[in-house]
Amino acid sequence: MARLVVRLKGKPVYDITLAEDKVYVAGRKEDCDIVLDSEKGISREHVKISFINGQWHVEVMSRYGEVSYQGQQTQQFDLEHGGQFSIPPYEFDFSDAGFDSSAHLPATLQGDSNEDFQGSEEKTVIGVAPTAAFIKMVDAENQPIELLRLDAGDSWVAGRESTCHIHIRDQRVSRRQFEIRRVGSQYHIIDLGSVNGTLLNGNPLSTTDTTPLKSGDAISVLSNYLYFELHDASFQSRLEMVNLPPTNLVRTDHYDVDQAIAPYQQPQAQEMIAYQQGGAIGYPNPMGAPPTPLPPVTDGKFDFQKHRPKIIAGAVALLAVVYMFTSDEGGVPPAANPGAVAGPGSPLEAFNKLKPEQQALVRQRYKDAKNLYMQGKYQLAQDEIVKIQELVPEYEDIREIERLSKEAVFIQEQARRQEEIEKSKIEIEDKIQKQAVICKKKINPAITMTDMDDCLSPVLQFNPDHPRISELKSQVEIITMQRDAKAAERSAYLSSVARLRGIYESAQKVHNKGKPLDAISAYEKVLGSSLPDPNGLKKQSRRNIASIRQKMNSKTASYQADADKYYQAQNLKAAILSLRKARSIDPSNTELQEKIEGYVSELRKNMMVIYQEGILEESFGNVDGGESKAGAKDKWKKIIETDIPDGEYYKKAYLKLKKYGAL
Repeated sequence: MARLVVRLKGKPVYDITLAEDKVYVAGRKEDCDIVLDSEKGISREHVKISFINGQWHVEVMSRYGEVSYQGQQTQQFDLEHGGQFSIPPYEFDFSDAGFDSSAHLPATLQGDSNEDFQGSEEKTVIGVAPTAAFIKMVDAENQPIELLRLDAGDSWVAGRESTCHIHIRDQRVSRRQFEIRRVGSQYHIIDLGSVNGTLLNGNPLSTTDTTPLKSGDAISVLSNYLYFELHDASFQSRLEMVNLPPTNLVRTDHYDVDQAIAPYQQPQAQEMIAYQQGGAIGYPNPMGAPPTPLPPVTDGKFDFQKHRPKIIAGAVALLAVVYMFTSDEGGVPPAANPGAVAGPGSPLEAFNKLKPEQQALVRQRYKDAKNLYMQGKYQLAQDEIVKIQELVPEYEDIREIERLSKEAVFIQEQARRQEEIEKSKIEIEDKIQKQAVICKKKINPAITMTDMDDCLSPVLQFNPDHPRISELKSQVEIITMQRDAKAAERSAYLSSVARLRGIYESAQKVHNKGKPLDAISAYEKVLGSSLPDPNGLKKQSRRNIASIRQKMNSKTASYQADADKYYQAQNLKAAILSLRKARSIDPSNTELQEKIEGYVSELRKNMMVIYQEGILEESFGNVDGGESKAGAKDKWKKIIETDIPDGEYYKKAYLKLKKYGAL
């Protein structure tokens, strides 16, 4: 049964069991089988997922959009078990319960998968687990100190700034050192133009082009070491449940450096290593020999860090012996089988096409590469492999020898770095202690943190969190806090006073603009403030409010008196306009509103009579009128003169006059 999990920013939003007789459409259209939010670049019907000829197939329906599958942009593709594709910001994980895992085992193990494990009560489950990216930060002794999961967003910046996603606590590191980016299911890294540069597995990173990342890659910035790892999505929760002692190192017929040295690198996460490659694979011991024990414990607890170089060297030696036993008998590569059928493009076909002297040269170089590897000359072994690949890119197991050589070089480099770290730690500790004695003598009541930082600057870069440095800084911090307490209190008081002054001045500006109601509201904010008022601004605000109200009442009374005079003179229009001016000054006066409504109603009745007279004259054809009798136009003009502009009959008269061209 096939299954499709859709994730948005790492969180599942769909978990669909796919039916072979159904076609699934994903897009932002509401009736799609998989509805995607309206994100930039997502079409209404973006992709179609269907079962064709025994294979689940994805086809892009969008005219402009593409889909990223296994890190590549494409228009259509077949889905395989464990495959991932993305329509940013959505990610799709495909799995098939009918997936034949044995078909993906190495050829040397496919024949044993049924016979060797049938009698075992515990069967190893092989599959693909959803992966998540982690950054493991280690200390000077290469012990894990922090594990960060990269799940939110598509890019993560590392540097000494506390706002960085990956915070490196070292003053020598740039504020923004490097950046990890995710494109689909692939991860890349780029240096952000840092001062000291960033190394990936010992090689400098480019500041213009990104470099692909794979699980286990080592990132170093000066003496800071980080590891990029891919684990199954439930890694963190399962890691917290694991609390097992280090296991013995057992020879297996499938070499895997990660599995061999993992118990010593991270005892608490042994079971996670298999999931880095998408599953866990177990193999029987072909030698029939008992496990090789670890060094004996003398004090009840084995010191892994102390014996780490010996353990690593022993692991490499043991793996080399295992590799010899699991390869050909005498260390000489076998000649190509004359009777074997060389398929088109196969390594055997490429070898058979060589001249006899070239074939002999390949065999000799292959033997030399293995011998150089066994002698610990790993770089020379890699050089021989490069020469072989120029003639036969995939001859025998040169890929495996190349991988083993690179990992052995990496292990040697780690041991060398560890020795340098130990030596450097002793020298740094001595410098810090001597400088701390000098700086302690400089502490006085007037000292500042800048003074102390300047004194400690020669050693601050080594370890800014050193106990002696922290102690001196704490003493200076207490002194400066006590000294600055009164100044801070005074500053806060003056700031509050200034804030109240600002509120009062804003109210004055509104007052000066001639907006009495807005001014009253602004002065009331001054009165309602809890800020200190040493200048009596609240008292002044009360006086200003009283003055404004007095002026408002005076103007309102004046407009009312004018309205009464106009009303007595039967000038209803002027009376209404005066009352409206009074109401604009004091909108809360309900008496004014009632009087305005009464005058408007009375004026409307008068205008209705005049308008009807005009309509009557119009019906008799007397539009223009004469010397002896007024016409319809005269009636309507009278309405324009005596009615308020927003009156009902003012508007009707205006339309009539406009109709007859009288305006």
